[in-house]
Amino acid sequence: MWVLWSGRSWGWNAVATDTGRYLPFIDGLRAVAILSVVACHIGIPGFSGGYVGVDVFFVISGFLIINQIKDQLTAGTFSILGFYARRTLRIHPPFIVMLLVVFIAAPVFLPTPGVYQDFGRSAVLAPIMLVNFVFYLKQGYFDIGASEKPLLHTWTLAVEEQFYLVAPFVLLAAFHFGHKRFGRRVALVAAALFAVSFVGCVFRTSSVGPNAAFYFMHWRIWEFVAGGIIGAPLVELARKVPFGGFWSLVGAGGIVSAVVLFDANTLFPSWRAAFPAFGAGLVILFGLSHPSNVVARALSIGPMRFIGLVSYSWYLWHWPLLALVRISRLGEPSLLVDCLTGGAAGFAMACLSYRYIEIPIRDWRRRGIAWPSGKIFATGLSAGISTAMIGGLVAFLGNIWLTNLVASTYGVEGTPRSRSVCKVTDSSVIPQECMHGRLAVLLGDSHAAAMFDSLARNVQSLGSNLIYVGRGGCDPLLFADPNQPSRYRCADLLSAFAQMLAQHPATVILTPAWVGNNRNARLWHDLFAQFDPTTRILVIGLPPPMNTPTLACVVLSDRYLGSRDRCTVSRAQADAARNPIMDAIKAGTADLANVKIINPLPLFCDAQTCRPFSGNQVYYKDQSHLETPGVDLIQQHFDSEFRWAMGLDK
Repeated sequence: MWVLWSGRSWGWNAVATDTGRYLPFIDGLRAVAILSVVACHIGIPGFSGGYVGVDVFFVISGFLIINQIKDQLTAGTFSILGFYARRTLRIHPPFIVMLLVVFIAAPVFLPTPGVYQDFGRSAVLAPIMLVNFVFYLKQGYFDIGASEKPLLHTWTLAVEEQFYLVAPFVLLAAFHFGHKRFGRRVALVAAALFAVSFVGCVFRTSSVGPNAAFYFMHWRIWEFVAGGIIGAPLVELARKVPFGGFWSLVGAGGIVSAVVLFDANTLFPSWRAAFPAFGAGLVILFGLSHPSNVVARALSIGPMRFIGLVSYSWYLWHWPLLALVRISRLGEPSLLVDCLTGGAAGFAMACLSYRYIEIPIRDWRRRGIAWPSGKIFATGLSAGISTAMIGGLVAFLGNIWLTNLVASTYGVEGTPRSRSVCKVTDSSVIPQECMHGRLAVLLGDSHAAAMFDSLARNVQSLGSNLIYVGRGGCDPLLFADPNQPSRYRCADLLSAFAQMLAQHPATVILTPAWVGNNRNARLWHDLFAQFDPTTRILVIGLPPPMNTPTLACVVLSDRYLGSRDRCTVSRAQADAARNPIMDAIKAGTADLANVKIINPLPLFCDAQTCRPFSGNQVYYKDQSHLETPGVDLIQQHFDSEFRWAMGLDK
């Protein structure tokens, strides 16, 4: 047993089994995976489902790693520290170099504090292989776009490293459970583990909210197991199967069909991940059992092998290059630019990384230079932690610099805001400390939430206390009809809404949502009719929607000497988007004397163009949410309407 935990030195040579020798077609299969991923991310037609290349990588890793551990356990040469040392030398050096380069580039490209804060979280957690958790938790309504996350692709490395962390212990336990052999007992354990993980993957795949099956290792482990079960016994069995080349073609067809037929709207991974995963498994199995089949031969040609050899580094570099350049272009599509960055430049960086990082390490390992495995693993662990600290420091300092720069240059902070705690976003009860004095209530989704601090300050100056009841995705019209099936999005706020109605607020301020049944005049009437006729209701009409994240657009346009015209929209486009909603509100409230509607459109638009800025004063956070100066502008221009709502004017 001592060898399992020893820090003894180790060499390069693997145990000479069918799965331990070099297999050229495996590098070719890696090439298929990386070409699919890169082509998908670039946006090359025909590769809309190319993200399934990640699933192919998981199967390949399971095949190689599980069989390596099995062979060494059977031979009595396995060392956990030796395994971790090999994984450290394989994964960490090119990964850490990529991270450090991205840390240096980030301040040049990232435009706003919000984007930088998201980057900071991934910069800290990516080096210690926990970043998949933050990407899972950050999925949702307010999450920034994928193209604004230069380290988004590192979630797959986190899943792989987490698999590497647990695989030795699981296999060691299975080995002893099977009386120091990998026989029927171990096969039953593997089948159970596969079944639980696969079923969980199917049922934990979600199209609404965070998708646990996508980001968590335990719902992906069935893919590693699918590769790991391809050992000598199964290969011997496959040799007896006729038409091995046909089954290899079936496997290749499973991968190709997923790449071609899936897209960003496909619910994934779910059962659909079986297409690329089982496809990769069939290619590996029949490549071993029938090595002369057409698929294995095609995958073994020189160019495919070379692409497979640099596939890891290409994966590391392609996405940050794509993301940073896309950020500078505000996501404006350009197939040529993306091919030059994530494609050509990413491949060039991969070749450099392979030549000057991976090959020297591989040669050092082949020379059998003695260095304790424990020291290698400890060095890798220390390097990961140190890189995380560097990433955190860079993100912290960069965020301070960028926040101050944006605030001083573009005046986004506006006048001092209220720090009221009376925001009921996920509670069924309004706090008692909010229920005093003259009561005003703000209703609305995330657009109302963005306006709350500024509105609360103004309302307080007019002698009322403002309470916010709502949250992102909670359309205020969902309070109007108790039979609406979509009310679940506001379900935990229904009691707070009823409590608010019972208190007979003096004032209601409402901001419409852009989605939902907002063109239904009857629902608008039913919503407002629930209030006491003496309650004054002020509807803040929709500001014009923009096509781009406004603050980022203005910052990047100024930074790269581009025109701000791309940050504007035409008046006709704004009218087409908002007029049907505003017409429904007017029609639904025409017979209600206690409702006033204000129209902020002229504050941002002339007859031809709508601008989310005035000089260096930026009014928007993104396409539709206002910064404090934008809210202040509305309140100053419509001061008499706000005073009416607070009962100060007739």
